[in-house]
Amino acid sequence: MKRTFCMLAAVTAAIFCLDAQPAPGSFTQNWEKGPEWLRDAVIYQIYPSSYKDSDGNGIGDIRGVISKLDYIESLGVSAIWFNPLFVSGWVDGGYDVLDFYRVDPRFGTNNDLVELVAKAHARGIKVMLDLVAGHTSDKHPWFLQSSQDTNLQYSDYYIWSDRLPDAKAERDLETMLKDADYMQNTTGKWMKSEYPRAKYYYKNFYACQPALNYGYADPDPSRPWEQGVDAPGPRAVRQELKDILAFWYDKGIDGFRVDMAASLVKNDREKKEIMRLWREMREWSDANYPDRVLMAEWNDPKYCLAGGFNVDMNLNSTGSANRRMYFDRKHQADGGSYFSLDGGAPSVRDLYGNPWPEDRIDRNTTAADMLGKYYDYMTDALDSTKDWGWFATITGNHDHLRFNTGARNDPSQLKVMMAWVLTMPLPILYYGDEIGLRSLVDLPNVEGANHNGKERAGGRSPMQWDSSANAGFSSCAPGDIYLPVCPEWTPACSYPAYVEWKEKGGKNATAPGYITVESQEGDPNSLLNWTRSLIALRKAESAFWADSEFKPIFDREHPYPMVYMRTDGKSTYLIALNPTAEKKSLSLAHLSESPETALLAGKALYKASPKGDRLTIWPVSALVVKL
Repeated sequence: MKRTFCMLAAVTAAIFCLDAQPAPGSFTQNWEKGPEWLRDAVIYQIYPSSYKDSDGNGIGDIRGVISKLDYIESLGVSAIWFNPLFVSGWVDGGYDVLDFYRVDPRFGTNNDLVELVAKAHARGIKVMLDLVAGHTSDKHPWFLQSSQDTNLQYSDYYIWSDRLPDAKAERDLETMLKDADYMQNTTGKWMKSEYPRAKYYYKNFYACQPALNYGYADPDPSRPWEQGVDAPGPRAVRQELKDILAFWYDKGIDGFRVDMAASLVKNDREKKEIMRLWREMREWSDANYPDRVLMAEWNDPKYCLAGGFNVDMNLNSTGSANRRMYFDRKHQADGGSYFSLDGGAPSVRDLYGNPWPEDRIDRNTTAADMLGKYYDYMTDALDSTKDWGWFATITGNHDHLRFNTGARNDPSQLKVMMAWVLTMPLPILYYGDEIGLRSLVDLPNVEGANHNGKERAGGRSPMQWDSSANAGFSSCAPGDIYLPVCPEWTPACSYPAYVEWKEKGGKNATAPGYITVESQEGDPNSLLNWTRSLIALRKAESAFWADSEFKPIFDREHPYPMVYMRTDGKSTYLIALNPTAEKKSLSLAHLSESPETALLAGKALYKASPKGDRLTIWPVSALVVKL
């Protein structure tokens, strides 16, 4: 058998790291890489409306999270990152902010949040918030004042115009306004104004989310709405951003994940001005609040980390290099991914079981293509930015499907994917993925969760704690719950299936043996305890930490199992993952005289020999070996 032992990192490093700069242009690193606690961190993302309801109104809240801090501590995570907690209009799940300085009453009070921070810190857990830096709600007092006059305090916090810039903007606006729910439409960049200030305003996502004015990188004099980045309005907005950070840092908050971090400065094709903005924020933050963290939703670490962020996130969105590790190419489909029983075979059905039209089926991309593209991108990204910050891998998030989706629904399959994420340099664990919460489909569009055919609500369903009513999430009547609970491990768990189950006499949304913390706590073979074991191993072994090397082993003729090493130069671990339904084997260079199994889910065998090592791994199995 032909044997290939290919360290792609070495290849890409030779090409991309001749120059010390991780991003295009010339950037000087004027900060220390840090903070130190990120090196061995695992970040736990909580969608607060869906985690734990303490007052029986069907919506999660801060006191509910406080009641579950012992559980969160038991996972071994280093930090909690909350999706937006600020006062909101709830047209886009909290991302349409009305007041950046106050907790939304649905979650509690500022005092509740400060109490949570203190109790989390007592357990060694950091707390990070979500910062919607690029826009507000159209009901925000700043926007309402700005909409009236050109010479008020907040007049230049937003971008206004009496004409649209071009024919495309006119077509986009016309298309958007045809939508019955046009305030929750993402088409185009401009929204028709009903205010006296001007005829149109610039939006940042939905029409109800006017963009904050950070200025234009290359303003066009013929377009008076295009202010330069150093004009008084954009500078005032920049100062407001610092004021928001300082307000919450003074309350003990340890950092922020910044929503749509690359979108703030307009007409910035070279990203020069957006990077200048964030470098200013980093310098200010380090000088005044050392050890705080800025984490970006950017998905381009060469720019993001050179722009001053401590952490960038490797997202699994449609255009991402790692999309096919999780899901199909362009549509949220059942299959068509690397982590699948059928070995990356094309997706032929959507999430509802309907067949795809032939022209939408990708029959050309192989599992080797999927893995090779991911390895190429990841090694380049990590090697090129290793001195600047960290690049995080997610299990999932509030904008996308969960691990447990389509035919990938059995706990053994989810263990294999969990082993992948939790052995990468910096993992982010989305709430509920540790027990295998199911992505639902056909859910109602609660608070703007779904848009342009994308079902985000299915990844925001309530955390499932036990076999009591509403899975222990809330004591409310079933009809008052924020989003439905998925009742069981099934290949198809849609909202119609949930309704049918209830109509047939289901008394509770869950039962013993289903996807709950309660049913998995005492089972040493559960996904929950597998997750805890992986986190404990990475905490104990610095080879897995964020600044340790990631070294893929790639044989294109044998894309399964997925094999890579993590090393800090003192100790080295090999990770082998087989998500398929077939036994796989791979010949390797001689890597170890005495390999030692650290963790195993399923069945695998590693034989060391001076003539070359041999790895055999049975279907749906994950192996972690100390070399």
